[in-house]
Amino acid sequence: MINYTELMHAISTELENDRVNDDVTVGLLTDKNNIPTIAKIRAKEAGIFSGIHVVHALTDLFQGRGKIECLVIEGQKLEKGDEIVKIEGAAGFCLSIERTLINYLSHLSGVATLTRQFVDAVKPHSVEILATRKTLPGLRDLQLQAVVAGGGRVHRRNLSDGILIKENHQMFEDVIKLIEKSKQNRSPLHRVEVEIQDFETLERVIENPPDVIMLDNFSEGELAVAIKKIRTGLKSSDCSIEVSGGVTLETVKKIASLGVDFISVGRITHSSSSLNMSLDIQKL
Repeated sequence: MINYTELMHAISTELENDRVNDDVTVGLLTDKNNIPTIAKIRAKEAGIFSGIHVVHALTDLFQGRGKIECLVIEGQKLEKGDEIVKIEGAAGFCLSIERTLINYLSHLSGVATLTRQFVDAVKPHSVEILATRKTLPGLRDLQLQAVVAGGGRVHRRNLSDGILIKENHQMFEDVIKLIEKSKQNRSPLHRVEVEIQDFETLERVIENPPDVIMLDNFSEGELAVAIKKIRTGLKSSDCSIEVSGGVTLETVKKIASLGVDFISVGRITHSSSSLNMSLDIQKL
């Protein structure tokens, strides 16, 4: 769900921060900075592409100054050397927008690539990898779109997107009362989810289950016990199980094998590496 107006504003601000219209190095080229040029952004390593909305926004922002064309589709697998974007215009234009464009595309493709690694790691289990709200300021919509491009799903886009009763909420009100209030007041579109960090709370919640029980920061052994308690203690199968907290590529497959429905992974947005890209340029 990309808000195009907000995206255009964000990219415009980034271009202003980089002073693309005051590039003193390009200024050294004098009359040569108007030489017709083609530039291509290529992948320097394999991965998954995300960032097509950024390319479209830049195309609209620079109408009349140059042509920016995306050569791949969102979620496409990239191999080393693949061409991703073609830019046509004056040499100065191609040189000045390089860093802003690559910053966006390499970061978003890094998120998509790491997400795909997690999605692949849990196969053949039917568990879904979820992004969290642990996103970089100003980049949430783009990062969550990158997660989707990588095959993941979004847990909550914002605080109005569903009820999640976390441990800190339970400090101020009894968890069972909060579940009851949630079921009475929620929109039909909103699930009720409860974060569980100990077996005592889990035993109580099983008696009055929400739509989703989140087992947070349980050890592998504790997870196996907790999942068995949930599956045998519930009167119906309507309650899903989510696992969160410190999940890595090394641990995610074992967690998936325990029979959970969702695994939320904050690191796919807050700690992903950028996918390496470069710009090659040639005069026409």
